[in-house]
Amino acid sequence: MFDNKQKVMERVAAMPAGSASASGRYWCVTCKMLFSLDRPVCPYMPKMCINTPIPVEFLPVESSITLEKFGLFYPKIPQRVLAHLADTDESIDAQALVDAYLSFLADWGIRPAEEPLQTLKSFIILLSGCETAQRVNDEAITFVVTDLERIWREDRLLPLLEATLPLLAAEVGIEQPIRLDAMALMGDRPSGRYFCPMCRKFFEFSTQRETVTCPLMAQKCMATPAAIADSRFTAADLVHVYEVTPDFHARLAAALPARADARAVLAAVVREDWGIELDDDQLAAVAASLGV
Repeated sequence: MFDNKQKVMERVAAMPAGSASASGRYWCVTCKMLFSLDRPVCPYMPKMCINTPIPVEFLPVESSITLEKFGLFYPKIPQRVLAHLADTDESIDAQALVDAYLSFLADWGIRPAEEPLQTLKSFIILLSGCETAQRVNDEAITFVVTDLERIWREDRLLPLLEATLPLLAAEVGIEQPIRLDAMALMGDRPSGRYFCPMCRKFFEFSTQRETVTCPLMAQKCMATPAAIADSRFTAADLVHVYEVTPDFHARLAAALPARADARAVLAAVVREDWGIELDDDQLAAVAASLGV
């Protein structure tokens, strides 16, 4: 894969260093990912990546569309935990949930009023872990949430979105009524869960395939994610992913009712979906990253 690996590493080491972020918030203009870091170095391929993460104080994140990648392609572990927190008869403060999302966008320099429809779509995907379709006309905007039953109860997610989306729409200047629908597309087909041996990230797709390409840089990445069953990884790899992922999951979790068994649910999801057994310290680290 890398016949000239040593030369690439030497060349990268000789390149100008990146600038530090006072807030620890960085993003990459190439893979479009966001990172929480203590230094401006790619957290996944520090010796091989040619890019330097960009401080949001220097250049703010250009679009909330990057949040879709976290919701669509990363493991649905946070969304399963959020679904558990929301599966309650306790009152949920819709405004608090919207404020948590908007405060995250503000901290990262994302300007929601400049991309109103994308802002709503990214919110749905980040919260639910589900892809959405949009039916837009002059009468209304309808979001169709697909395959939500894989992660959520419909009678929990849709009412939550019905309460939050109009508030969010008002914040970004959308005047059409917001409507919701749901559709099952994948049926009983299993989700596809993969691991990349080069960057050591985990990915989850809507369906299992024999081969997949990197969902972050399909035309540039020189590695091929492999099915979990055919991969070698450790619990520390998963801990690292959430250590360098921004805190949007924790902010959303803080706006939902607390559940005493949230960490137990988190451990069960990681074990049953990914075959990873977290020890007490690892569970505490992932739980802290996810806000439970």
